[in-house]
Amino acid sequence: MSPFEYLLLFAAIILGLAISELAIACHRLVSAGDRVRWDWLAPLAALVVGLKIITQWWAWYAAEAFPGGLRFEMFIGVVVGGVLLFLLAATVLPETHGAGEIDLAAHYRQVSRRFWLLFAAHFVVVTGVSTWAQISLAGAQYGGLSRAYLVVPAAVALGFVRARWLHLLALLVFTGLYLVQYFGQQLVHP
Repeated sequence: MSPFEYLLLFAAIILGLAISELAIACHRLVSAGDRVRWDWLAPLAALVVGLKIITQWWAWYAAEAFPGGLRFEMFIGVVVGGVLLFLLAATVLPETHGAGEIDLAAHYRQVSRRFWLLFAAHFVVVTGVSTWAQISLAGAQYGGLSRAYLVVPAAVALGFVRARWLHLLALLVFTGLYLVQYFGQQLVHP
């Protein structure tokens, strides 16, 4: 096992915990049956988080092609990104303990600010670490801010704007972006 694979395994455990958190929360919602008042936003946000976790792992695997070694400080950023994904996964769907009704619309309203601020923080951390690694390890040149950085102010704004239609639109856009981001790519051992 290479040093990179050893580090990736540790980071992948965090992603595994995040996807487990989503799967368990989905199972508990379905098991709650008639106690659940269904709404689209929380399950759609859970789908976005699931796709975000999958694309994060895919990006980490692709990073093995970088020449040189990952530095400790960069790995801390990778771990922080994984923990932020876990927090997103833990936030997006409600707890189902107790005998009361579970209202998904009310839950999404309650957690939407935290969800979108965590979303923005994750984007900043992983994009920053990725840019840093590409410059330090792969000899890339810093090209300045791209349009992708508009995700941060958009996500922060969504944390404070309560328009359901805007949240639905954003979640649909992110679902599409995460689905097509790596579409057609193959895992190839470098």
